[in-house]
Amino acid sequence: MWSFAGGSSVIPLDVSQILQDASRAQSLDPCCYRDPQFLSFEHETLFRAGWISAGRADQLSDQGDYFAFSVADTELVAVRDEERVIRVFANTCRHRAMRLLEPGRGSCRRLSCPFHAWTYGLDGTLIAAPRMQSAENFNRSDFGLIEVQSAVRAGFIFVNIDGSAAPVDTWLGDFETLHSPWQLDTLVTASTREFQVACNWKSFLEVFNEYYHLRKVHPGTFSGLYAEPDPLQATRGSFVSQFGEHRILGSVGVLEEAARPLPVLPGLLGRLANGTRYTWVYPALTFAASRDAVWMLEAIPNGASSTQVRLTLLFGQDSVARSDFDEVLARYEQRMAVGMDEDIAVLEAQQHGLNSVLARPGRFCSDLEPSVHAFHRWYANALIAAGLASG
Repeated sequence: MWSFAGGSSVIPLDVSQILQDASRAQSLDPCCYRDPQFLSFEHETLFRAGWISAGRADQLSDQGDYFAFSVADTELVAVRDEERVIRVFANTCRHRAMRLLEPGRGSCRRLSCPFHAWTYGLDGTLIAAPRMQSAENFNRSDFGLIEVQSAVRAGFIFVNIDGSAAPVDTWLGDFETLHSPWQLDTLVTASTREFQVACNWKSFLEVFNEYYHLRKVHPGTFSGLYAEPDPLQATRGSFVSQFGEHRILGSVGVLEEAARPLPVLPGLLGRLANGTRYTWVYPALTFAASRDAVWMLEAIPNGASSTQVRLTLLFGQDSVARSDFDEVLARYEQRMAVGMDEDIAVLEAQQHGLNSVLARPGRFCSDLEPSVHAFHRWYANALIAAGLASG
């Protein structure tokens, strides 16, 4: 039995009320959003043992392009090798565990340790280890970089750190089929920015996937753009998705009514051509696939009350090729900034409430928060599987 800070909860939790239908269910206990022990569970069971998004494949377009990043306190580097395959390695030298590359993006011909100059090829093999002749039975082939299981699906890079997850196609289920009209694998990454938010990672992803807050949080910006959403999409896999039409004919990716939006993505027909599908791939990737663009968010916990976010904007190839695209992109980026600022103000205030030992589970608006309820069920089942909850 584990006792938690503040004495508010003891594991195993009773999650039986979470597993009810959304119209009857309670939400997760607030201790799941504040206690460091739950973050430890999430790191081990959801992030290291699950499939985590690591950006878009087109961001590593050329041989030697790399992205150094961190998941669950584990530093990784994704790199496109000589065979043009994206591979993911531990960002750790095999000599004395020095970090090879600073976080961020770049390009290199090989990976060289800044400490003692052990050097690795883009395929992870150790190709140089200076002055190691005196080490008995030392064989360079035994000390290549530790490779992490990875896959590219629909243009997204996914990694499984500990190698224990179900195959990626089992994890994603019918994800690619459901999103085929948006032709996600052909979209071009046009903009990426990173920022931190003083809230739990789950809260950040939840607000992006529910309509309930629109009228109160975005009254003068977005609340009037969206019609009532469809019921939750039936899906197979570790993700949830909900589609909703727009109230007006046009983009919800720009704010200025007079601004000319980008054309509809070529695969969208019928009602899909004037709506947005909000999808959450568990645990930490979410995106809005809209009529003219896709905005994508990856949320990685820095701590129980701190989240690192990557916001990426994706567009069709024809849109990116326009002569005025930079000007148009700035309008879409401004729309994202306004929306994020409004959400972040609420999320950081919500975290103060979640941190209270007097906070208790709540209820769902089943019409406007079904995706959040679906995630809570998934999370509760993960707790049960780990022996940390009963249902």
